[in-house]
Amino acid sequence: MSDLKQRVQITDLEFKNEKTPYSSHFQDVYFSPESGIEESRYVYLEGSGALASFASGSARITIAEIGFGAGFNFLLTMKEFLKSGGPGQLHYFSFENHPVRKSSLERLFQSHPDLKDEFQMLIREYPVLTPGIHLIRLLEGRVLLYLCLGDATELLSRIEFEADHWYWDGFAPRRNPEAFSESLFLQVKRHSKKGTKGASFTSAGWVRRTLENSGFRVTKREGFGHKRECITAVFEGEDEQLPKAPWYSRKSQKSLIPPMKTAVIGAGLGGTAIARALAERGHEVAVFDPHGIAGRASSNPVGLFNAQLSKIPNPVSRFSQLSLVCLMRELDRLGIKTRRGILRTDIEDPSPLVASEYPSDFYEVRDSGIFFPTCGMIDPRELCKARMSHPGIKFQSDSLFSVERNQDRISLTLVKQKDTLGFDHVVYCLGADAKLEGASEFQDYLHGLNPTRPIRGQILLTTPVGKSESLPHALVEEGYATPLQDGFHLIGATYQAKTVLPDQEEIDTRALISAARKWSEFQDLSIDQVKGSKVGYRLSTPDKLPMIGPLCDPHWMKQHYSKALKGAKEVSAPPLESPPGEWLLTGLGSRGITYSSLASEILAEWMTGNPVPLEQDLLEHIHSARFFVRKLRKAEVE
Repeated sequence: MSDLKQRVQITDLEFKNEKTPYSSHFQDVYFSPESGIEESRYVYLEGSGALASFASGSARITIAEIGFGAGFNFLLTMKEFLKSGGPGQLHYFSFENHPVRKSSLERLFQSHPDLKDEFQMLIREYPVLTPGIHLIRLLEGRVLLYLCLGDATELLSRIEFEADHWYWDGFAPRRNPEAFSESLFLQVKRHSKKGTKGASFTSAGWVRRTLENSGFRVTKREGFGHKRECITAVFEGEDEQLPKAPWYSRKSQKSLIPPMKTAVIGAGLGGTAIARALAERGHEVAVFDPHGIAGRASSNPVGLFNAQLSKIPNPVSRFSQLSLVCLMRELDRLGIKTRRGILRTDIEDPSPLVASEYPSDFYEVRDSGIFFPTCGMIDPRELCKARMSHPGIKFQSDSLFSVERNQDRISLTLVKQKDTLGFDHVVYCLGADAKLEGASEFQDYLHGLNPTRPIRGQILLTTPVGKSESLPHALVEEGYATPLQDGFHLIGATYQAKTVLPDQEEIDTRALISAARKWSEFQDLSIDQVKGSKVGYRLSTPDKLPMIGPLCDPHWMKQHYSKALKGAKEVSAPPLESPPGEWLLTGLGSRGITYSSLASEILAEWMTGNPVPLEQDLLEHIHSARFFVRKLRKAEVE
């Protein structure tokens, strides 16, 4: 994929009337204003067999749709799924590279009261329309919408799931042929299994032939209303999952199933995020940290959530973008107090934002830089505490404990209480100063086999000086400065990866003051305004991305993957194995606020055996085993 290729084109609906949305790009209506609900129900829900699956009470039903459009099919599907009253879970993958702006949807559904309740659930979680996969969990996880924004063929090639039913929508094939192309249906085939059933409003001959060439048996049925025919199709080919690198496979990993218990070690931004994500999925979680909730690197009084920019989109900027969108939705959902607005004085040219396809209303170009009205600042401690306020989470503040494995169970021994607790899973969310008694294997893996490193960060609390008292928003350049909060500005933050000198705090204080003076509001800042400083250490990785996934066994990996990773022509290695139930969520570095929300969603879906809401190439860039894999590729492991 060319990273400069535009993946998403945001659409404003046009209206023939208040009930009839129209696309000028495709020169077609989205659905019939007179009978849209009845037509969608007949063509897609009945035609694809989805209604029959709802009635059967299946534990999990997966529907995939080409063309989210205005969300009409999804909303009706969710309504019918809930009406069926079954105990199962609905997974709904929808692909769209012309997503509709939120304001257009709000106008449209004022005229469709039959779907008002379902629409309100969706619009509360509707994301900023950036490229990639946005997981929207509704009704406490009974309905999972994977809103996949970008080219459907490309995204299908880079995500893993298996559909029970397909909706082939889009506009008329002659107006939108890419939605019915041969390359797309080859990907549809890859995500289908024997018996997967699909439906479409069109019965065009070339569409039927393309489906048949992809392994589907196509049947015509009577069309709806004035349309003469539509089609249903059943996949009769063989399951054909595209082979993935076995060293990143999930097949051999133990899944979290109720009533299994999970321990999370570390109550910072990462630990509280994964605890909350698992608790919201109905799992029992115990969190352990002798330093309390947000007691170490996550204890700053202020932290920023901000856009990470690159001239050309790369794994860091792409993951950061998805993380920021996910975090902003979480902050709204939890009701976290925020102070919005960041002025980036380090950038004047908006081309990196255009290249990363941030919506045009996400930022403003000003004479002094780029202003982000919806980014801003929060108290990380409050975020951590809010995440922990769930009845499914228990917190333990014992000073030390040891970790031992006994077959498939993991025992944590509380040293103070001399008590041993058993768990099925454990998630290590420890930071730069991680020390875990009785877990030398973990220590060796995190600090010995991986190039993680502690990063020293220092911040200052200063009283206002001159114009700084009326600063309305945060400023960001090499460092950052916040508006007054509780009578103080926060000036930060250093990024010290090298040797720490005896007078490092004094050195960094002078450096932070000097950096802040570049802004006119702080040009008179001096040591006299400094009323305190704070130092913390974050665990960072060389590629600035977190480590998420299973705790892997490097000896097993060396034995099974060395030859394949050194250039073997055929890869016949087994799927990745790891100690059952042991996981990592660490290496968030200086981006813990932004990264933690999406990182926890990814790991929670991974642990529970669900599709991971991330494109495969990005998943490999954050995988917990990636650094050891790279060592094996370079023959750096003896």
